[in-house]
Amino acid sequence: MKRLAMQSEKQPLVSIVMATYNRSNILGYAIQSLLASTVQDWELIVVGDCCTDDTAEVVAAFGDARIRFVNLESNYGEQTGPNNVGVSLARGTYLAFLNHDDLWLPDHLQSSIDLLERTGVDLVFGQGLVVLPVGYHMVGALADGVQAYRPWMDVPATLWVMRRELALQIGPWQPSWEVRCWPSQAWLHRVYRAGRAMLAHPRIGAILIQSGSRSNAYLNRQHSEHAFWWAHMQDPLNILQAVTTLYGKVGRERLIAPLQSAMTTAKALSRRLCYMLGLWPPYPGFWLRYWRKGTFLRELRRRRGLKDMPRR
Repeated sequence: MKRLAMQSEKQPLVSIVMATYNRSNILGYAIQSLLASTVQDWELIVVGDCCTDDTAEVVAAFGDARIRFVNLESNYGEQTGPNNVGVSLARGTYLAFLNHDDLWLPDHLQSSIDLLERTGVDLVFGQGLVVLPVGYHMVGALADGVQAYRPWMDVPATLWVMRRELALQIGPWQPSWEVRCWPSQAWLHRVYRAGRAMLAHPRIGAILIQSGSRSNAYLNRQHSEHAFWWAHMQDPLNILQAVTTLYGKVGRERLIAPLQSAMTTAKALSRRLCYMLGLWPPYPGFWLRYWRKGTFLRELRRRRGLKDMPRR
């Protein structure tokens, strides 16, 4: 017991913040992906948004002194509140976020920290494979070679690894009802405007199974895709080879993959054009559908099967 206590008191190399709400049946897969990391000097801060399921028991079952669970007394309604609480509790030299419905590849932390130390930048991010209900696409560092972040890039927080002081200097995430897009992207844009150095690292770091693209994901407690992908991540094949094998077996999927790639490229070009015209967020559709701040959050909650939040 003394050894475990000493380990928990020691300042970790990296702090990982995980916001969660009543998805205990997928939470374990995300935590297992961290446990499989090649970096083991970490702390995980799981912040529940007033969870009412068995999330506390699922976290406790791991019996790992590096993992702590904090459950908010009232429901914030989205991830910015829990993420900000997690950052305030973090003690590591580096800071990362792992969404509760995502899976890290084992070398994500190590490759990111190596690049941070080698270049001296404030934040780095890799590539993410987004698994859609039909097909998939890539986000994050899409071009070849290490390059600087550009504000039209789509970079989910699960792909970030940064120096912890950056988060303290930039400040907390803005609540979703104050922005017209993902609050993670709004925070990243603040880092960019502050002139802080960020690098895109073209290396796959995570598999993202996002609830926002799945109808009633929370209401139905969907989890089969997480079980499927976690099982396939145990395959010694390179993840790209595994994806090619999985999707190459079905003719329909072979046609979808190139189409998704072309769509991703077209979207990136349209975002770049919007940003050059002075629009933020640089998503043409957002200005038509989410012109009122907070509308994006409300639609996401409805899609996920959650009750609408009272207007603030």
